[in-house]
Amino acid sequence: MSDPDVIDLVSGLVFILFSTPGCGVCESLKLKLPGWSEQLGYRARFVWLDLERFPEACSRFQVLSVPTLVVRLDGQELSRQLRHINLSLLEEHIERPLAFWSEL
Repeated sequence: MSDPDVIDLVSGLVFILFSTPGCGVCESLKLKLPGWSEQLGYRARFVWLDLERFPEACSRFQVLSVPTLVVRLDGQELSRQLRHINLSLLEEHIERPLAFWSEL
């Protein structure tokens, strides 16, 4: 669980999962994402945000349903998926920007 204000302070690759306590898919993603990311060689940070605790985050980050997974790189949004999170598609969305970013 994190505070929404921390999201704007984190640099590098960040996976932000917006969830609610009763969301089973959200709980599964919390367990799966770090291992998946490490397996692909991504050095990422993870923020889990409980929308029941921080309901204002819905409007601030334009979250309409759970789970919503947002991937940011140095504050810029690379990908956003909601409800049905497809990790293969996610990899396709972030692979190229990450390759370019790592060359800088």
